[in-house]
Amino acid sequence: MTGDPLRILLVEDEALVAMLVEETLVQHGHVVTGIADTRADALALADSDRPDLALCDVRLAGGDCGRGVAVTLAERGIPCLFLSGNCPDAADHSLILGCVAKPFRSASIPRAIDAALARLRGETPERIPRELRFY
Repeated sequence: MTGDPLRILLVEDEALVAMLVEETLVQHGHVVTGIADTRADALALADSDRPDLALCDVRLAGGDCGRGVAVTLAERGIPCLFLSGNCPDAADHSLILGCVAKPFRSASIPRAIDAALARLRGETPERIPRELRFY
């Protein structure tokens, strides 16, 4: 990790994927503020403990749409990256930075975060993992 530790909200309905991503984030010095598998849980967690970034799956439990969650979080000023096997073709908000396509290597998550945040700051990312597509 190149910057300060981030507070990250993970919006993922597959428990094993959520555990893998959480472990990777913690190993790289980040703090996972919560794991949500529905829209309601994600927004409640974001309201109670505002994250610096959200990682969102596109398809969530109970038929919820991660795209809608990401838009709502972005409207609240929280940048988002999708982690999904169903990456959207375009972002619905300027703070939805990109998509990391599943399946991904766990090592690509911190690099994707660093690259996305560099672009958000107007910088050229040093390394862009092949799984990451920017919007």
